[in-house]
Amino acid sequence: MGLDGGRRAPYNEPVAESTGALPGQLFLPGKRRIDMDRRVCVVTPDRIEVRPSRGAVMVPVLGLALGFLSFAAVIAWADTFPFPLLVLLLLAAVVLLPVSGMGFVYSAVGAHVVMEKKKQSIVWQQGLLGMGVGTEELVPFWKIGRLEVVETVPQDQRGLPQDLAQYEVTLLKTSGRRLKVGAVTVPRSLASDGLARARAVAEAMAGMASKPVRGPWLVAARRRRAPRATAATVP
Repeated sequence: MGLDGGRRAPYNEPVAESTGALPGQLFLPGKRRIDMDRRVCVVTPDRIEVRPSRGAVMVPVLGLALGFLSFAAVIAWADTFPFPLLVLLLLAAVVLLPVSGMGFVYSAVGAHVVMEKKKQSIVWQQGLLGMGVGTEELVPFWKIGRLEVVETVPQDQRGLPQDLAQYEVTLLKTSGRRLKVGAVTVPRSLASDGLARARAVAEAMAGMASKPVRGPWLVAARRRRAPRATAATVP
């Protein structure tokens, strides 16, 4: 089952080719999911959310388990353990239980970025301690300049044995400030897949706000057209 309660369909190559989906994308009726680094982008006609991935819930679950065990140990062995150890276990339970509980709520139902067509705005929300509900940044659509996809790996580090390709999706405000939406990191051999996923996120957000989007694919397209234009001018 998906985070939205829908059934998670397996990757189907014929269906993927007809819908434009990649192995990192999942298409459901009226909904599209795109995997990013530690997050997943959920796209619907009226709303786009960048949520924590399923794996993010494991850390707060572990914290909850340790907190409950510490609290249980204090109750069960109060007459056996030395007093300093009981104090440490009680402090651990007091810290771990609320923090891990908030982290679990954020990982299960919270969202890092929420874009709504009805409200004509995009919101960056607080993370762990804010449970994904407090507003960090609110950008109305009219303040959006464009969406960008940029490869963050320096040119001189490409081609190394452990070479990775990382594509970052950012929003450029009309004021010139950049806000990070998320990133996709893949091995260099799968760079086209990673770029396609980052591009899908940027184009979905740009389309909802009716704003332009820039990325490496535009530079590659201009390079491909340049020789043809030069050849056309040669008599």
